[in-house]
Amino acid sequence: MPILLDYTLSKNEDGSLLINMTPPVPVGGWAVQYTEGHRFGQDTFPITKSASSGFSGVSGVTITNSGIGQFTIAINTVDSSGRDYGAYAYLFQRTDPGQQTVLVEGFRILEP
Repeated sequence: MPILLDYTLSKNEDGSLLINMTPPVPVGGWAVQYTEGHRFGQDTFPITKSASSGFSGVSGVTITNSGIGQFTIAINTVDSSGRDYGAYAYLFQRTDPGQQTVLVEGFRILEP
C-alpha cells in the first residue's frame, strides 16, 4: 500500500521532495519514476522524472542513500510553468519489470 503524502509549493518556487522508505529498504539497482499530472489515472502526465542504476540524478530523481531507501526529487520552477493554481496528482513508483509498485502518491498543491 503506498504512502500518502501531500506537499505545497508556490508557483515560482524551486524545492525538493525527500522520500524515505519505511521500514528502511535497500534500493540499489532499482529504477524509479516520479510522474505528476492533473488527475490520477490520466493517460499522460506532463511531468516525468526518473532514476535508474547508474543514472541517479540525471533526470530529477536522486537516490540519496541506497542502503535505507532515501530519494530526493527536484521540483523546479519550470515544472509549474503555464499551470493554474490548484492540486496536481503525483505518483512515485518502482518501475523495474515484474516489480512495478507505487511507493508514494499524493497531491502537489500549487499556490500563488
